[in-house]
Amino acid sequence: MDDELHAVYRFLFPARTPVRTPGHTYPDAMIAWIELFRVGRHLSMRAAMQRRHWPLWMRHRPSPSYSQFKRRVATDAVQQLIQRVGDHFAACCPRTGDKAVDGKPLTVGGFSKDPDATRGHVPGGWARGYRLHAVIDAAGPIESWQITALHAGEATVAREVLRRLDLREATVRADANFDSNALYQQVATQGGRMVTPRRKPHTGLGHGRHHPDRLRAIAELEQTPGGKAAHDRHRVRIEQVFGRLSLLATGLWSLPPSVRRLSRVTRYVRSKITLYHAHLALKHRAAET
Repeated sequence: MDDELHAVYRFLFPARTPVRTPGHTYPDAMIAWIELFRVGRHLSMRAAMQRRHWPLWMRHRPSPSYSQFKRRVATDAVQQLIQRVGDHFAACCPRTGDKAVDGKPLTVGGFSKDPDATRGHVPGGWARGYRLHAVIDAAGPIESWQITALHAGEATVAREVLRRLDLREATVRADANFDSNALYQQVATQGGRMVTPRRKPHTGLGHGRHHPDRLRAIAELEQTPGGKAAHDRHRVRIEQVFGRLSLLATGLWSLPPSVRRLSRVTRYVRSKITLYHAHLALKHRAAET
């Protein structure tokens, strides 16, 4: 994690370039770095403000008070800066024509009083919490994402998440939860092609009209030898990305008790994804050398 944090530091504080934020003693870059540091190290806000927890190469920097940090970290300026950091590292990663869309549950305890957390379906049953909806390139970068309550329909939210992307010549793969004519139409309108299995394969199609890409996907997955196996090999990549997002030092496996309400969850996930992209960029750079 120190390598990722140091890469973030070099981006936020370029060499021989003064970093200032008009109207503030401490620049937005300092607030953003402390936030990314505490999320990466799984520290509370108060613990992150204790300089003894900081890397030695960072301790020469003056730091704001706890109250100032807590107030400013939620501002649009700081969150947009963290997003720019993530976009910078994501741009350093390769891209392919294969995309995948899926959701990852972020659950809270059963006795949580969080009014924004809702009850929804998760693998193995039901739980309360939120859901990360993400579009992931086969090479690893998370290209678009959104946090919603856990009960939100995945196919509905996917349309909004995909709408932000250039999908020309891209193939977007998903599981049966995303088998929707409206979603097929959305992807086709943006120049891409959707491929999802049906919830009940090898059954009739009824009397309704179906998007041509959906009929093509059904023929590919249910009638073409090896088609379903090829789709599953592509689909496993998104599970690998969610696995890395959970198992790396970034550790987006659950929400800590201090992260409640939709706005805080969104900020927390943004920082996790930023650190994940920093990890990918460093890994890609090392592979090139």
